[in-house]
Amino acid sequence: METTIAEEAEDLMNQAIQYQEFGSPDVLNVVETETAEPGDGEVRVAVKAAGLNPVDWKIFSGMFGGDTSGLPTGVANDFSGVVQAVGNGVEGLAVGDEVFGSMKSARSHGQNTSALAKEAIVAAKDAEKMPDGLSFVDAASLGIAGLTACGSLRALNLQGSDVIVISAAAGGVGAIAVQLAVYSGATVIGIASESNADYLRSLGAIPVAYGDNLESRVREAAGAPVTKLLDCFGPEYVDLAIALNVGAGSYGTLVGTPEATEKGAIATGQRHAQPGDLERVGKLVANGTVKVSIAHVYPFSTESVRQAYTDLQRGHVRGKLIVEVS
Repeated sequence: METTIAEEAEDLMNQAIQYQEFGSPDVLNVVETETAEPGDGEVRVAVKAAGLNPVDWKIFSGMFGGDTSGLPTGVANDFSGVVQAVGNGVEGLAVGDEVFGSMKSARSHGQNTSALAKEAIVAAKDAEKMPDGLSFVDAASLGIAGLTACGSLRALNLQGSDVIVISAAAGGVGAIAVQLAVYSGATVIGIASESNADYLRSLGAIPVAYGDNLESRVREAAGAPVTKLLDCFGPEYVDLAIALNVGAGSYGTLVGTPEATEKGAIATGQRHAQPGDLERVGKLVANGTVKVSIAHVYPFSTESVRQAYTDLQRGHVRGKLIVEVS
């Protein structure tokens, strides 16, 4: 059967979510782009699902700066999919491999490097093979959250004998950090809303609702001196660590403001992640040790992606928002 010129042209086109100006989710649109070939150390992935993170909308809103020289550009970093093509110098990955990860390395393909696309160019070192039993949707939820949780607990040198407090414990990062800490043998106090108490118990944490008299309620729940604290929300929890007499170097924050670091908090997150962290988390999810909560799965369209980021901006979403690309 002969292939028409139109069909050949279609095969060379990719679809991606892009924005040409900063603003609300309304700046996001599905556009057609040329299919790119992977460069040295890169692979091209047929994206199955993409995970959304708050940092995505903070970038396209202009919160991190309004330099338009890099526009148009794509959205999202966390992905799962199937390897379509392999560049020179890539070892350990082959066409047909199911992979997941977070695009965090600098690349040269611009609009083809975002996760919200039918096809994406990914640095091979940012792609992990998916373990058996891990779905594409669950895998797409793990990138930034998994790397951040692993890096943060490493920075605090968490031990099985520790009593650790985790704020925003029902959030994307917090829930994984809670479960990794529980898995390590630590006693975990999870701070979240009262409505998330049963959810935190299901993850193995002792829930404490945020609000008045938090210090005394944490002490009562812990039943022993608190030795570590991970803040996944904001600077007030650095003050809580100090009030709880957590030692210097034993409390960290994902919100690394100058004020927080001046108070002795370790500014942590993905910067302290190491190769193999995401593979480890993926295996723990696949075997049921770590549970992921998926709040909603959206189809791949302009309207749906705009709605997904609108929902994410509103906050207080328990679980991850995922776009199923194909």
